[in-house]
This record gives sequence, C-alpha cells and structure tokens, in this order.
Amino acid sequence: MSTQRLATLFVGAALLGTAAVPAHAALITFSDRELFNVAAPGLTVETFETGLVNAAGITVCNGPLSSNATSACFAPGTLAPGITYTASPGSSIVLLGAGFPSAGNTSRVLGPNAFADSLNLTFTSANAAGLDVFAGPLVGNVLLSVFNPANVLLGSFTILAPLGGTFFGVLSDAGPLGRLNISSQTAQPGELVDNVAFGTASSNVPEPASIVLISIGLSAGLAVSRGRR
Repeated sequence: MSTQRLATLFVGAALLGTAAVPAHAALITFSDRELFNVAAPGLTVETFETGLVNAAGITVCNGPLSSNATSACFAPGTLAPGITYTASPGSSIVLLGAGFPSAGNTSRVLGPNAFADSLNLTFTSANAAGLDVFAGPLVGNVLLSVFNPANVLLGSFTILAPLGGTFFGVLSDAGPLGRLNISSQTAQPGELVDNVAFGTASSNVPEPASIVLISIGLSAGLAVSRGRR
C-alpha cells in the first residue's frame, strides 16, 4: 500500500473519531454536518432567515414558536412545520440578527431570552436532528439531552461550543425522537441554535461500521481530488 493511501486511511479513522460516535445503544451522534447529511439525507432545514429582525438586532417573542404560531419573531407559516421551539422554565425567546454583539453568529439564531432558561426543540415526527449550537457570549460546554415522544431520556451529551457555534447531530436507530433539550453550562448561557435539520431518515439507519466506511470514503475522495489539483 502506498504511503499516500495509508495516510488517507488514517485521516478517515481520525474523522470517524470526531464525527460519528455510537454514544448510546439507540443513538448515533455526529460532530460533522457533512457526515450527518450522508447518514440522514434530505431532511428539512430551518435557517430562521424568515425571522423579523434586523442585522445585529434583537426581537423578543413568547413561545411556543411553530409554523402555526403568530409572534413578533416570525409571521405565521414562515417557520418549517414539524417542530416547536420553547424556552424552559420561562416562555420568552429571542431572535438575534446576524452579527449580534458577542454572540459570534453570522446569520439569524434563536434561543431563550433568560439566562436561567434552556431551549426545547419538540418534533412531530423525526428520528434524526442536527443543528449548530452556540454556548452564548462565552466559549463553554453545552448539555444536549435527547428524549423520545414519551419524554423518556434516551441520552445526554456534553459538547464544547466555541464562539461561532459547533455542530451536533443525533440519529436514532430505535424509534422516533420526541424532544431535544439544549442547556448551556457557561456562566452566561445562551443556548442559541441555527440551521436546524430534522425529520425521518431512511428506515435503514446505517450501522456504526458503515459510518466508518463512509468516513474513510469521504476522506479518500477529498485526498484524491486534492492530489489531482
């Protein structure tokens, strides 16, 4: 085997270590959006770009927010159906415009208005969800708790979110997802989210071993492409 091909395999293995982890018996988690999209293609993606807020501005509204709700943040029918956004234990939610001071966001983001609140994403029908997560005005850990439709906890995951956000994705191979709770662990929590992908992926959820091959294949393709250039 050539040195280049051996290096490609090592890169693929490294990508697997940071991108897809079978962290729970029924859940596969992702830290790489491209790999998540391969495992769960064709999902609805909510970008919040229909939100009623100016660049670097802020709009406060009361939850729950959904495609059917009327609020100061979104006109009815402008949010993608199939998901509801709520703050907990409070009800106030903020929509921040791109470039909001200290948030590190380059596009519109959504989150609780109060530091004491967490953010809930509740799904009508989904076995996969992926999103960009922001800890708030400071770099810090974010706790993501995944529940089934009966509100039974399926798994909890802690990720480090830098300014500008990081990706988290989860795919269930044992039934639908009901709710995703996002709780920042920083001194000034934000729980901001963007680019929320959700929906029902193929019933043939890939096994972790298959994701290994996908990761290595993506790495090999990138390496070959760069070599030809």
